[in-house]
Amino acid sequence: MTSGRLITGGLILLLTIFLTTGPVLASSSYYYPRLLIAKNNQGNKGGMSLDEAVAKARKNNKGKVLSAETTRVDGRTVHRIKILTKDGRVKRTRIDARTGKKL
Repeated sequence: MTSGRLITGGLILLLTIFLTTGPVLASSSYYYPRLLIAKNNQGNKGGMSLDEAVAKARKNNKGKVLSAETTRVDGRTVHRIKILTKDGRVKRTRIDARTGKKL
């Protein structure tokens, strides 16, 4: 009887852990491996955020955004955006985060 209680208690413990951590792992803020669109909190001081750059690139290229990220290139902050156009081509766009101009 003691081993039956241990097994039952262990299963209840595992079920409790699974039910409490499942929503955290499935939350939208946790799992976006390919599409990295988020608010740019790097303090561009009046520059263009990543969201704004994505909207601009989407408007200019009329397609689906595959990925977007902010990186440093030659000492300046650059938003790199990859878009799948309606004709099936992949276009890469780089936008200067400070000026908002296409590079």
